[in-house]
Amino acid sequence: MVTNEGNTGSEGDARRPPLARRRAAILALVLLALPLVLVLAHAIDRARHSDRALRNVWLGDVNVGGMNASQIEGVARELEQRLRGQALALELRGSAVELRPETVTLRLDAPATATRAIAHGKPGGLWVGFRFWLARLGTPSSVAPVIEIDHAPLPALYEEWERRHLDLPFGGGVRVAAGSVSADPPRRGRVIDRDRASDAVLQGFGSWPRAKVVVPLVEREPFTVAGGVDAAVEQATRIVSGALTLRSDSGLELRLERDDVARALQSREPTPAEPRVVLFFDLAVIEEKLAPLRDKLEAPPRNARFVVEGRDQIRIEPGASGTVLAADKVARALIEAGLSSTRSAGLPLETGAPPEVTTEALEALKITKLVGQYTTHHPCCQPRVDNIHRIADLLRGQVVKPGETFSVNALVGPRTAKSGFKPAPTIEEGEMVDSLGGGVSQFATTLFNALFLAGYDIVERMPHTFWFARYPMGRDATLSWPKPDVAFKNDSDAGALLWTEYGDDHITVKVFGDTGGRKVRIKVSPQQNLVKPPIEYIPDLTQSHEKDKTMEGGQIGWTVFVTREIELPGGAKKEEKRKVVYKPRTRRVVVHPCKVPKGEPGYTGEKCPEPDGGAPEE
Repeated sequence: MVTNEGNTGSEGDARRPPLARRRAAILALVLLALPLVLVLAHAIDRARHSDRALRNVWLGDVNVGGMNASQIEGVARELEQRLRGQALALELRGSAVELRPETVTLRLDAPATATRAIAHGKPGGLWVGFRFWLARLGTPSSVAPVIEIDHAPLPALYEEWERRHLDLPFGGGVRVAAGSVSADPPRRGRVIDRDRASDAVLQGFGSWPRAKVVVPLVEREPFTVAGGVDAAVEQATRIVSGALTLRSDSGLELRLERDDVARALQSREPTPAEPRVVLFFDLAVIEEKLAPLRDKLEAPPRNARFVVEGRDQIRIEPGASGTVLAADKVARALIEAGLSSTRSAGLPLETGAPPEVTTEALEALKITKLVGQYTTHHPCCQPRVDNIHRIADLLRGQVVKPGETFSVNALVGPRTAKSGFKPAPTIEEGEMVDSLGGGVSQFATTLFNALFLAGYDIVERMPHTFWFARYPMGRDATLSWPKPDVAFKNDSDAGALLWTEYGDDHITVKVFGDTGGRKVRIKVSPQQNLVKPPIEYIPDLTQSHEKDKTMEGGQIGWTVFVTREIELPGGAKKEEKRKVVYKPRTRRVVVHPCKVPKGEPGYTGEKCPEPDGGAPEE
C-alpha cells in the first residue's frame, strides 16, 4: 500500500502561491544580507572618519561628529571660556561650598581634547568599534575634555572647608579655668579624602553643564599617644600651682603671678609629627609682661667706629650685635620653670642683628694717619657758632671709601629748626640776611682747606661773593641748600675719615687716611683787576651838609689765582689753578639830600648852603 507521508512539505510548497514564495525568499536574503550591509556601512563610515570624530560624538553641548581636529579645537576653546566663567558647586556633608576656576587656574587643552574626540569609539578592534558605531546611530556619546588645574591651592582650601563644615578629629587638650585644670578628651572625626576629592574636582570642572560634586570624606582617629592627655593635665596642674620667675644675669626679673600663669597657659592638640598634647604660654600675655623690661635688657646692634684720641691717635671701637628678648623663647623658659622644683629659670637673652659696620671692614680701609687739617676762628657765643657746631657734629666720624664722592649737602640736607639749626646772618644775593643755618659757610671753608691741603680731588666748591679777612685769600668756600655745595672725591687707595673738633672761638676739621705720601704746595697770586667799591648815598634831612656819616665802609673787589701743586708718590706732579673773583662791597654813606650826586637815587637838585667865604657847592 502506498501512502503520502514524507511528501507533505513538498506538496505544501507546491500548493503555496508563487508570490508568497518569492517574498519569503527575498526576506530571507534581506535578513542574511543586512548584517553584511551594516558591517560594510560601518567599515565605509569608519574609513571616511579616520581623521574625524565619529557621528553623534558630543563635546559639551556641541555635536562634533564628522569634524576634523581644527574644527574640534575651535569648539574646545569656546567650551573653555564657558568652563572658566562658571564656579564649581560642591557639597560637603550637607553644606554648599564653591570653587572658582581662576582659583585653580583652570585650562582646557584644545589639541589634546580634539585628539581624544577623534579617537573616541575607534580603539578595541572591529567588533567593539562596530557595536559603538551601531549604538551611536540613535544615541549620542559624550567625550570629556582634557582639563588641567593647579592642585597647589587645594590643600589649603580643604583645610578651610574642614574647619568650617566638618567635625574634625580632636587629639585632646587641657582646659584651665579659674585656676582649675581639667582634661579635654580626644575624639574621632571626619576629614576630606584628599586624593579622591582632587579627582572629583577635576572631573567636575570638565563636565558641561556643571553638576554638583559631592566631596568624598573619610573618618579619622586623632593623633594622640595613649595617656597623652592625662600626662598633660598632670603637667598643667604643676605649672599653674604658683608664680613663676625668670632672672637675667644682671638680676632683673620677669615674674608671672599665679593668675597670670593660669591666664596664659594653653595647650596644642597632637599632630602626626608631635602625637602628644603640648603645653605653651599665650605670647600676647608674655609680650605684656616683657614690655617694661625691653628697654633695660635689649639693645640695638652697635656699629664699629673710628675714634680719635690724644695726639691724633686713631683706634677702632669694635661693633657688637644687638640683644633681644624673644617672647617664644621666654615662654618656653617659663614652661621649664613651671615643671622645675624651684619654679624659676634664667631669662633667655639672645643675640640679635649683627652690626652693619664691622671692625674688619674698618680695618680694611687702612685709615692710619692724619693727612690734612685746618682751623678757622670766630667770635664766641653767637647764633652762627651754634650752627657751625651743629654741622660739625653731623660730619664727625664720616668715612668716605676709596673712589667714593662725598657731598656735605647730601649728608646734612636742608638746614631746618627740626634738624637743630638756628637763624643767623648769611649772604643772599650779595646782602647779609638772617636765615636758618647762617654761619655754616665757615665750616665749609674749614673743611675745604683741610681737604685742599691733604691733596684730595675737590669736585665742587664756590668761594664767597665778598672776601672775609678771617679766611685765607682765594681759599674760602660757601655753603647753602641745595647749592652751593662742598664735595670731594676720595682718589686715594685708603678710606678718608672726617673728624671735627671745636671750642668757643674756633672750628677744626681733620682728615685721616693714607694718601701715599702726597705733598701739597700752594701759591696765591697778588691781587689783580682791582675794582673800587660803589657808593650808595642815603639821603637824610637831619644829616649836616658839612659832614657825611659812613654806615658801611665798603671794600674793593679783585681777582686772585690760587695754584695747588700735588706731588704724587713716585715723583709725578699735578698742578691745578683756580681763579677767584671777589666783588667790591658797597660803601654806604648817609648825606644831606643836597649832597646826592646827579643821577643817583634820591637826587633832588637842591643846592647846599654856601660855606662862609666860599661859593655854593654843586
